[in-house]
Amino acid sequence: MSTEIADFIVIGAGIAGASVAYELSLHGKVVVLEMESAAGYHSTGRSAAVMSENYGPALWSRLVTASRAFLETPPDGFASVPLVTPRGALFLAREHEQAKLATQADELRRRGATIELATAEEALRFCPVIKATQFASALYEPDCKDIDTDALLSGYLRVLRSRGGQLITSGKVTGLKRSAGVWKVSTPTTEFEAPVVVNAAGGWVQEIASLAGFSYRNVVPFRRTAVVFDPPAGSSIHTWPMTFDVAETFYFKPEAGRIMVSPVDMSPSEPCDAQADELEVAIAIDRIETFTTMEVRTVKHKWGGLRTFAPDHEPVIGSDPEERSFIWLAGQGGNGVMAGAAAARLAASFALGADIPSDIAALGITPENVSPGRTCVMDDSGTLPVVGNLESLE
Repeated sequence: MSTEIADFIVIGAGIAGASVAYELSLHGKVVVLEMESAAGYHSTGRSAAVMSENYGPALWSRLVTASRAFLETPPDGFASVPLVTPRGALFLAREHEQAKLATQADELRRRGATIELATAEEALRFCPVIKATQFASALYEPDCKDIDTDALLSGYLRVLRSRGGQLITSGKVTGLKRSAGVWKVSTPTTEFEAPVVVNAAGGWVQEIASLAGFSYRNVVPFRRTAVVFDPPAGSSIHTWPMTFDVAETFYFKPEAGRIMVSPVDMSPSEPCDAQADELEVAIAIDRIETFTTMEVRTVKHKWGGLRTFAPDHEPVIGSDPEERSFIWLAGQGGNGVMAGAAAARLAASFALGADIPSDIAALGITPENVSPGRTCVMDDSGTLPVVGNLESLE
């Protein structure tokens, strides 16, 4: 078996692996190993793909803030089309959730985001199909934008190659060990060597860590279901925002002339090519028909994808506590596309042994609060994460 030498080996070519490889390619030769025949096959290719500073847990949403400049104004030549286009986001709160919505509004203002608070009735001007009687108030985020995931992923990989990096598809990692300060990473056809490995394998991050001989880390995949259906006849949906409820029991958005909805399900899953769950499809339809005036007459398309979480739903980024040269970039939980630019810079700083980028540190992100060594991630009980902000539908 032949051996190839690199400075960094990145495992996984979804948006996480591609983005950190892009960052590290400024500092040495990078090899990206992808087990599938194409990059972005799993979670990246099945993302709702918006940039919202109000979506997700606290640290992930701050990484979205730190990613905004890159997505809005990428480097010259990175992409031939805009990476983001206007969308807007609407967050709907029931009576008992208004304090939470106010807290989110305060946090966004502190980060300089533009928001508008409205009553549920006033929110109809943003999205005319919501049932205002089901909600008490709303937060509108005008700067939420759709992300062209294909252009973003392609840009990362194209620049990586231009800098001498490699993407190896059908390159499933079969062995991973460290000897004399060097990682030896085996695939079916080739062995690769580098002093630093980045584990960006999405739902497979635990399998990769186990191959390396590390103890259990509580970073595990869950299935997420999505359904696509036709909008009401005559509707002008192109201006509708991506719409969420604060309890995170559904979200929907216009997509290619139709409506995509997810019940934000979190069903524990083995790492796999996830498929839509029929019960969750039914739940998605019920939530659309309960909280909006739309009816789902025919399901045009449905799919499943994996979302990987730590128990606190926050990023798992940094050196493994058992070996500093093994870097985690994991636990994206559906935030990986929108927050990936900053998450990649953060992971690269650990791989290089450098300080956290100052703009990211200024948002309150520290090595400790994203560490793979924090207590909830190191817990070996096999405890599965819970949806921290899922509240009663009553």
